[in-house]
Amino acid sequence: MGYKGTPRTVKIDFAQGHEHHGAEARVRRMSFGEWEAILEGDDDNAVAEFAKRLVSWNLEDDDDQPLPATPEGLRMVDTSLVTALKEAWLQSITGVHAADPLPQSSPSGGPSLVESIPMEALSPSLAS
Repeated sequence: MGYKGTPRTVKIDFAQGHEHHGAEARVRRMSFGEWEAILEGDDDNAVAEFAKRLVSWNLEDDDDQPLPATPEGLRMVDTSLVTALKEAWLQSITGVHAADPLPQSSPSGGPSLVESIPMEALSPSLAS
């Protein structure tokens, strides 16, 4: 029996304390070729691809009615949530955390050793 790959969809949810905690979505993965096409495009292309692959979500409108998990439904969602969903989806299929900050405890390092090396020209007798 051969390897069939990873699950066809990914679940997106946000951790406790995240601005959009409670929002969930299920989105289809993509092939490497489809990923390359996104890289060649712009951010609007990534949002369009996300919208095409959206399977389900738990989003509701102000009247507690479910929003359809469609490109039209996506247009009714706050832009910060759309951005967060898109970025979480891309991270889940690539494993890259593009927005992760460096830890605050990161050391600044010591002085460069290059600065302590004398940079005088060699005397004519040592140059040969």
